[in-house]
Amino acid sequence: MFSSNKPIIQIAYAVENIIVAAENWSKRFNIGPFYYNEHIEVTDSRINGINKNFDHSSAYGWKENFMIELIADHSKVNVHENGIHHIAWIAENFDREAEELIKQDCKEVLFARAGDRNGMRFAWFDPGRDIGHLYEIYDNNDSLKNFYSYVYKASLEWDGTSPVRHISEIG
Repeated sequence: MFSSNKPIIQIAYAVENIIVAAENWSKRFNIGPFYYNEHIEVTDSRINGINKNFDHSSAYGWKENFMIELIADHSKVNVHENGIHHIAWIAENFDREAEELIKQDCKEVLFARAGDRNGMRFAWFDPGRDIGHLYEIYDNNDSLKNFYSYVYKASLEWDGTSPVRHISEIG
């Protein structure tokens, strides 16, 4: 079983509709604002080792010490339709972290790059049934850190209005 001392920076939940889910999470847990993006562009994607297009939509909010991601996995990479989808951390050395996960019996179920072919790498790993959700690792990347910082700061300044916003509203 994989063990890690990496700080978990995100908890993602599988949902069918990211906008409806973000509205519900905002009301129930006072999380906001959520920034959503539908059919997020990725490249170089592999699903279960096969070159295949990966399609997903996500809404991102912040609660205390974590980013909350609400994810609609349109490609059905993960068999879980609701509940915790994955936890995520930034890998200081992406290749070494991926190798370590595989050595510890985690199966890579997704690899992709955000945006273009030079974009940030991310991958999902299945640690098996005893955990019940996936792990996600990210390349250590300034763009990603800036996005996390933006969502965090927006949560501190949020006055309860406009709980769900399109990602294009990020300046």
